[in-house]
Amino acid sequence: MFGAVKQSISRKLVLGVLVTTLTALLVACASMLVLDVHNYQTGWADDLRAQADILAEVTKPALEFNDAGVARENLLQLRARPPIVTAAIYRPDGKVFASYAKAPQDLARLPKRLPRPGQTIDGGKIDVATPMLRNGELVGTIYVEAEYPLMAQVQRYLSILAAVLGGSLLVAMLMSSWLQAAIIKPVLALTDAVDRAMRKRDFSTRVPKTTEDEVGVLVDAFNGMLGEVGERAKALEESHARMQHEMDVRVEAEDAVRQLNNSLEERIRERTAELEKTHAQLRQSQKLEAIGQLTGGVAHDFNNVLQVIAGNLQLLQMSLAGNPEAQRRLESAAFAADRGAKLSSQLLAFARRHPLQPVATNIGRVLRGMDDLLRRALGESVQIETVVAGGLWTTLADPHQLENVILNLAINARDAMKGDGRLTLELNNAMLDDNYVLHEPEVAPGQYVMLAISDTGCGMPPEVIARAFEPFFTTKREGEGTGLGLSMAYGFVKQSNGHIRIYSEVGSGTTIKIYLPRSMQPEVELPNLRNAPVLGGSETILVVEDDLAVQATVVDMLQGLGYRVLKASDGQGALTILQSGIPVDMLFTDVVMPGPVRSIEVARQAKQMLPAIEVLFTSGYTQNAIVHGGRLDPGVELISKPYRRDELARKIRQLFAARKEAAVAAPAPALPLEPAPPIPAPAADEEAAPSSAARPISILVVEDNQDARAMLSELLLVLGHAVEGAGSAEEALEMLAERQFDILLTDHSLPGMTGLELARTVADRGMGMRIIFSSGYGAPDTPGLAVKPSFLPKPFTLAALQQVLDEATCADGA
Repeated sequence: MFGAVKQSISRKLVLGVLVTTLTALLVACASMLVLDVHNYQTGWADDLRAQADILAEVTKPALEFNDAGVARENLLQLRARPPIVTAAIYRPDGKVFASYAKAPQDLARLPKRLPRPGQTIDGGKIDVATPMLRNGELVGTIYVEAEYPLMAQVQRYLSILAAVLGGSLLVAMLMSSWLQAAIIKPVLALTDAVDRAMRKRDFSTRVPKTTEDEVGVLVDAFNGMLGEVGERAKALEESHARMQHEMDVRVEAEDAVRQLNNSLEERIRERTAELEKTHAQLRQSQKLEAIGQLTGGVAHDFNNVLQVIAGNLQLLQMSLAGNPEAQRRLESAAFAADRGAKLSSQLLAFARRHPLQPVATNIGRVLRGMDDLLRRALGESVQIETVVAGGLWTTLADPHQLENVILNLAINARDAMKGDGRLTLELNNAMLDDNYVLHEPEVAPGQYVMLAISDTGCGMPPEVIARAFEPFFTTKREGEGTGLGLSMAYGFVKQSNGHIRIYSEVGSGTTIKIYLPRSMQPEVELPNLRNAPVLGGSETILVVEDDLAVQATVVDMLQGLGYRVLKASDGQGALTILQSGIPVDMLFTDVVMPGPVRSIEVARQAKQMLPAIEVLFTSGYTQNAIVHGGRLDPGVELISKPYRRDELARKIRQLFAARKEAAVAAPAPALPLEPAPPIPAPAADEEAAPSSAARPISILVVEDNQDARAMLSELLLVLGHAVEGAGSAEEALEMLAERQFDILLTDHSLPGMTGLELARTVADRGMGMRIIFSSGYGAPDTPGLAVKPSFLPKPFTLAALQQVLDEATCADGA
């Protein structure tokens, strides 16, 4: 056995020395081989690059003079370099100017396109591309490819390294033999002593010390260790008995822990079930939020379309008042448009995009005000019971939207009861504590007003409850419902920072509980505009709407109500009209407008210029311009698209009536806005008759901006003049060939023919017209113009326009 052990250790020592030596030599040899091959390749590459540079210099004149023969002769000199296989001269466009190949079949190896400058080394192949430059401009590229004896070089290196490796291994074997004699013999003695101590448990055995080196130190340490091991073995046996006793105690403790774990697992299962329920609710909430974003975007465009349809239908009803058949059809179409508007409103409510106007509301008062409405909607077969707790708190909510929610839920309950049953409306104060909201995402603990709507209908199974708030989900037959009632209620409650839950069982009816946050503010009663009379007025209203179809419909509505209407298609056009000095009583603007000037900025500047002006916003889908947190900003008035003619009329009269009451009570305080540049008041003579001329003046307005042209034409019409407009100088010349005008009012900068060129043409033809230039860049130079023009700087006021017209007519009379 000992001989086997001795032989094994010796073998390991020899193998260890040889393997270590061999590994080190292999690493060194490989490194040397790689370095030599790299140097070999680099040398070849440098040589080939130098050859390419020489060819580039001697061939550049031939390439510049398009002498392909000289270029080929230069390339043929490469025959003296056998390793070079191919070479070519390329033009800058990538075409081959001249080429060379060691063998004809090697021509196919040339690149088909202009090679990129630089060198490429691929095994035994090297190619170099050198650009030929003349004054920094590329005139051509030299390409040279060579093959070198890489493998022969590698074989020579390997033969040398093999001889070095063999000699090194021989020296390593001699050293390992010496190490065996010096180290292995004392180690074997230690091994024999260890074997006796382990097999016979004889810790009194000692190993004789023969050397004073490290092996001798190891022998002393081993002998000392045997003594300590003997003492510790005795102590170990004594401690074994104590450990056995401790193990018995531990087993008893583990039994107690196991029983505790069994109850803990049960608690964990319960907690896991609660978390899964919460996660399911959160996923449902996220799903509804995603659907809401989609439906909100659809409702935006839908509302603009409905506004045009509904508005024109109402105008047609007034135009065809004596045609019963037409009225019947128009009423049917208007009913369908109203249904579409209701669907759009419900979609926006679900998407939480409906602009709310929350006030401190007593829901009990809202329910009492809806009593007749609910009884008409539900029918006589449905019993309505209302239970309102005493001391009911107020809540911050939009009362009009809350009425819609209650009405929709009541109609859903009527359908579930098939028109016969009991509907219970219950109101009381409620507290949602931390334990409740722990399982309800997006719900904050605190005080709420709870509205419960219960019916005695058929109830809902769990799978229907899980989808009840999804828009367009309904269990009714086609044509009996839209599936938007509950989704609209869900969106309104969430937008009002509230909470909504459904409790239902099949055959036991349904209860929907709505929790709205308590408000500490006193109750606010809003005026009821539903029964207000539809009245018009004579005020001036500026309509700002980028959708031309909607704009035309609104203008017709307002003009039909007697208002004087100005219009603009963007914010910049609206500001131009406001700056002109025309008195405007109301700014009626869409919230989302194209161009750099936003509607909110137009309203701000309008208030600066005309502090008494009323501002009414409209939109089919409000963004963050006037709505924050789902609620209208304080002091902002909004009418949502699509709106009816009577709704618009009542809203406008409400704003004008509020302004009149405020003016009677006290002068309105200035708004906290940044100061605007003062608008000069017109002089006494500027407020006189519209014109000093004895008759209306015929004016041709030439302006490429459509909004600016329309605004200027309206101002001239207000002054009592005859106006026609043209969008370019070419169009103006066509109109001048057909009729005569008194004044040409043209923008200086026009597309195509400029305003100055147009004025010169008019003057050269002797048309006898007065010429007025309008520009925002100062008075233009008018060289070569036979008549003296007038100048109207932009932006201008109504007084400035009147003054320049008076100057032109006076000069004409003179």
